[in-house]
Amino acid sequence: MRYGKTRNSPRGWVGVAALGGFIVLVFLATFALTFKRWEGQAPRLSFDREFSSMGRSPALSLKVEDPETGLRHVTILMKQKDQEIVLADESFDRTGSQKSRTYDIGKLIAEKYMIQAGPASLTVTADDYAFRHFLKGNRTDVTKDFVFRIQPPRLEVVSGQHYINQGGSECVVYRVSDDAEVSGVQVGEHLFPGYPVQGDKDLRFALFALEYDWPADAPMKVVARDAAGNEATAEFWHKVFPKKFRSRELPLEDSFVAKVVPEIIAHTHEIQDQGDRVKTFVEINSKLRRLNHETIAKLSQQSPAQFLWNGPFLQLSNSKVESFFADRRTYVYKGKPVDQQDHVGFDLSVVQHDPIEAANDGKVVLADYFGIYGNAVVIDHGAGLFTLYGHMSEIDVKPGQMVKKKEIVGKSGATGLAAGDHLHFGLFLHGVPVNPTEWWDEKWIKDHVLDRLKQ
Repeated sequence: MRYGKTRNSPRGWVGVAALGGFIVLVFLATFALTFKRWEGQAPRLSFDREFSSMGRSPALSLKVEDPETGLRHVTILMKQKDQEIVLADESFDRTGSQKSRTYDIGKLIAEKYMIQAGPASLTVTADDYAFRHFLKGNRTDVTKDFVFRIQPPRLEVVSGQHYINQGGSECVVYRVSDDAEVSGVQVGEHLFPGYPVQGDKDLRFALFALEYDWPADAPMKVVARDAAGNEATAEFWHKVFPKKFRSRELPLEDSFVAKVVPEIIAHTHEIQDQGDRVKTFVEINSKLRRLNHETIAKLSQQSPAQFLWNGPFLQLSNSKVESFFADRRTYVYKGKPVDQQDHVGFDLSVVQHDPIEAANDGKVVLADYFGIYGNAVVIDHGAGLFTLYGHMSEIDVKPGQMVKKKEIVGKSGATGLAAGDHLHFGLFLHGVPVNPTEWWDEKWIKDHVLDRLKQ
């Protein structure tokens, strides 16, 4: 039998091409649908803080995340000596919908382990749903070594009796062990940090305040915390003298509002024009006042540990007191109260454009237009003590400049929220406004601060 040559059918080639094209399309579609599953990014781990130690009540959280293909499995193990404790062991849905998970490590340890002092380790293993590594996914495996410390710092109050006026300042001297990372006096929720006393590495002093509007029975104690979070507390004998401060009504005139609002808005990006000058004034008087005081509190965090000042602080020479510390002002517009704020300083006047003296030695940390205080200077006197000079017509110092007591820093004026030419003088302790009259008093400084440091 003879076999003749077979001719290729055009329709056959068309069929093969169509099948090949279909296979390619299926492959491309499958690749497109699963492309992100081939990603090589392993799950990310982030602790809320760096840690080399933990205390009796550990505070630590961990976030595990994989935004690409989602978490497959997370295991958290803690080891100490011959013990291994499983703190967490979780598998997640195959769809990869679990993109992140947060663990309260401190709580898990407290629930599952009786803490013992000494070295330990924490191992976290996390897998995702990627197709890498023979479909096992990408893995992150991290081990952190640390030490359990369960003894708080040693703490002892050295100074004896403490008398504090509402709105005033006071000083506590205490001894603390060198494992304390943070220490100071806590009044309510506010911590006033302690600083080393020269000549004794374990001795600390803390200037603290009872703000004028805090309750007279606000709890006060000395605290010390180590890096592991262990805290020691010590009570100290103190007596508070409650004070009553003045209340005043201030009529709000259209002419005054028209003067101060455009000027402050032009210099201040934090406040927007409300479309009504009285409403804008209230926004300035409340919100901007708060922001200005928050700025002073932030500046105080950089204050040096040592006193820069020397002797009593000075009231502006030959000045007359126009307004007192902690005056409560109710602003009345056309017979109706529109705002209420407290005046946390003294308004002092002499003559127009009177030279303004630095109240004591220190470092200029702000010399600029400063919200409600207009042209202002802020001086850091060390250990968290600051003076503010507001409403000036002229500033003659620069930030970073060291100044001496009585050195001229500018001239009085009527910038900011000022109706007439005067100096607003304020004194702040770690951002808390305090009554300057104590710091103007040489005997008060000797009895409450300097003699304490000689104990």
